[in-house]
Amino acid sequence: MTEKLYETDAYISCFKARVLDCIQAEGRFNVVLDKTAFFPEGGGQAADNGFLNDARVFDVRIEDGIIYHYVDKALKIGETAEGKIDFERRFAFMQNHTGEHIVSGVAHKLYGVNNVGFHLGEDFVTLDFDKELTREQLDRIEYIANQKVWQNLQVVAYYPKKEELKNIDYRSKKEIAGEVRLVEIKDTDICACCAPHLS
Repeated sequence: MTEKLYETDAYISCFKARVLDCIQAEGRFNVVLDKTAFFPEGGGQAADNGFLNDARVFDVRIEDGIIYHYVDKALKIGETAEGKIDFERRFAFMQNHTGEHIVSGVAHKLYGVNNVGFHLGEDFVTLDFDKELTREQLDRIEYIANQKVWQNLQVVAYYPKKEELKNIDYRSKKEIAGEVRLVEIKDTDICACCAPHLS
């Protein structure tokens, strides 16, 4: 299992890791590291990109608990690779994703709607609620969400113990097997989420 550095510190932009495997596949190389700060695509958010040494990382995926970095050059198994994330892009994703949690949390508390779909793209963010909201309701959500941003509330991500999780009222788009990572914004939202967020 690759250690997920992005879970403990979303602000890491450079790191060093050992190459565990490098598999040639369909005109690319799939690199497995002992640890990574690259976020793999998931939860509606695109994967990070950047570099491992001089190999360009253009996608990152997780399959059966293994994180694969799709790169354009081979890396040697056993070597130490220096990872450098395109942090400007990552930070924009963190801002937008945290904003989505705020908007979805406010909408849920005010109007009981559930976020049933989310996509964070390069140039836009979309979210889908399970019922239609009026323009007036949307304006109210926007106003309160902006108030929450201005309050600069703390955002924390954690894995509660199984017995603790039973007593936490949190949002989730789907049933999750195994450990559940929660992202909590004080008095605003608690949601199951695997992605990096602002602090």
